[in-house]
Amino acid sequence: MGLGWTLSLRERWHSQKLTRDIAYTLGSFVVLAISGMVINLVIASSRDAAALGVFNQAYAVYIIASQLATLGLHYSVLRYTALHDADPVQRGRLLWTAALSALCLGAVAAVVVGSSGFLFARVFDSELTGRAIAMAGPGLLLFSLNKVLLAYLNGLRLMKSFALLQAGRYLLVMAGVAGVAVSSLPIEWATLAFFIAEACTLAGALVYLSRGGHLRERCFDRGWLRTHLRFGSKGLAAGMFAEFNSRIDVLLIGVFLPDREVGIYSFAAMMVDGLYHVLAMVRLNFNPLLVTVLRDKDEHQARGLLARSLRLAVPATFGLGLLALAALWVLAVFVAPHKGLLEGLPSLLILLTGLVLVSAFVPFDNLLLVSGHPGYQTLQQLITVGANTALAVLLLPPLGIAGAALGTAASYLAGIAALLWFSPRVVGWNLLTNRFKT
Repeated sequence: MGLGWTLSLRERWHSQKLTRDIAYTLGSFVVLAISGMVINLVIASSRDAAALGVFNQAYAVYIIASQLATLGLHYSVLRYTALHDADPVQRGRLLWTAALSALCLGAVAAVVVGSSGFLFARVFDSELTGRAIAMAGPGLLLFSLNKVLLAYLNGLRLMKSFALLQAGRYLLVMAGVAGVAVSSLPIEWATLAFFIAEACTLAGALVYLSRGGHLRERCFDRGWLRTHLRFGSKGLAAGMFAEFNSRIDVLLIGVFLPDREVGIYSFAAMMVDGLYHVLAMVRLNFNPLLVTVLRDKDEHQARGLLARSLRLAVPATFGLGLLALAALWVLAVFVAPHKGLLEGLPSLLILLTGLVLVSAFVPFDNLLLVSGHPGYQTLQQLITVGANTALAVLLLPPLGIAGAALGTAASYLAGIAALLWFSPRVVGWNLLTNRFKT
């Protein structure tokens, strides 16, 4: 009786904390959604669809380059912070080692991207896009370091602080980009907002971690460096493919079609990206929990997480998808008329259909990584991006932007199908039946 009562209280506390943490991160998502919408609306209304295409192509390259710059260190920090949640000495060493490494990697990435604008100008056949990408380069200097610091907070489930820092970053990017868009400055200057946002985010993270005593163990540990590089290098491709998959549609449209079509598509895809982030915020909170429940072999709690997702994700995603369709119509017709944004409605419908079908399993999309199998995570993401790229290249010429949407929707299905195949064989957890191997 006493043990059962104790377990019930513990489960209730875990459930309440998870609910609060998800609420915090969903709050940061609301800020992300609003900032993304404001950025796209301000550029589209103050400039044109071509300028919107320039910005979104530069942003896509920036996000993909950031994965290379981080070298998967943040995945290692997330996993091992959660594993050593009761050992502050080890946590301090792994954090300090990863932070210094990330800063060095960020410096290299900033120089490479900042000096490669002319190459991107040739790839996308757009001088404006090339300059915008080059001016985004300095942001990479601090992006990698911030990814490591935020992964540390995520691993300790300090989600309120995590959410506040993320929200602040989104608001700063929004303010910077919108400020350039309404000014007389060239649109490529908008990407300088990335560096400003990263600098402010870094300052906030360092103040919080210092006050919490997380930076006391200032020791660069070669053992942790080897661990981070070993785990991170295996997870690097997974993260890179995941980010690449989220931007490959925009990049391929930029290769096959003019900047105007990129802008129209990216405005529609913004809606799906926002909806996907709702599920990603849940996944963000599940990640450290999955590390600990698998470490402790707490199958009951693991099954409870999946049961909750299966019960709630599909209807919630479907309802939000209907709102997204309505929002695109209202914004295209009444807020930014005569910009051609309504042409993206079929693409939005295709993307939403794919996302609804897989929504229950998106919160578990990092299961292979957090369970200590980054190689399998990489293979899963390779299947995802491979399906996206192949179909987009095949369908873009005859179908236009709808072809890119079909490729991305198909990639959602391919990635989750791979997860459902690997999870019982690698982790011993059948996600379809929600049962563990005995």
